[in-house]
Amino acid sequence: MMRQLLLTFLLLAVPQTFGFVAPQSSSKHVASAYTKRAPALSLSGDATLIDQLTDPLLLQHMATGGALAFAGDVIAQSLLSKEEEKSIPPKDWDVIRTNAFVVFGALYTGGAQHFIFNYLNNSFDEPLARLGMAQFFFIPFCYYPTFLFMTPALRAGWEFGFGSEEAKTRQNQLFSEVASKIPPTLLRNWCFWLPVQFVQFNYIPAELNVTFTAAFGVIWNAILSWSTAAGTAEKEA
Repeated sequence: MMRQLLLTFLLLAVPQTFGFVAPQSSSKHVASAYTKRAPALSLSGDATLIDQLTDPLLLQHMATGGALAFAGDVIAQSLLSKEEEKSIPPKDWDVIRTNAFVVFGALYTGGAQHFIFNYLNNSFDEPLARLGMAQFFFIPFCYYPTFLFMTPALRAGWEFGFGSEEAKTRQNQLFSEVASKIPPTLLRNWCFWLPVQFVQFNYIPAELNVTFTAAFGVIWNAILSWSTAAGTAEKEA
């Protein structure tokens, strides 16, 4: 049943993500068009907070982020599976872990980055300035702290019940495991994302930024999922 629901989610979400806005003629013009459609998150201005949070483009981005995070984690688990007969998803599929990645992908990759990229495109004319802010500010100080606190809390809560002593113990265990892998994973992040986002900020229409990063995020989420799970797999072996 869970697999059928997730498959239905993918079929509904993914086809909408690759053609919702036509590319513009230049990066600067594109940034302006994107800004009009997705204003920076604010309590003031013409658009209310509710209007901004229910913007169809934001909801599409969140669906895209969740769907592609799902794909990335399932691929990673398939590669790490100890089952002799390989399959996608694997027979020993950890659905709870995948669900945690889906929530993170929807809320941060699709949701938060909707506003982050809008801010970068609206505030910095130079693509290299956007790249620097994205990779050396938002990634270490927003992306990883969110991932570090969100995914262990969700996994532990779904496994043992939110607020239980078992969940708190499990959350601390997962937190320690993930935190120990952040420094090497950050280096992998820069090796992977610096060239990808160089292309993004120089050549990709701004309203397609989230979709572009979410698409490459399938590969990255597989790397992230593998890197945060490999240590646990080695300990169990």
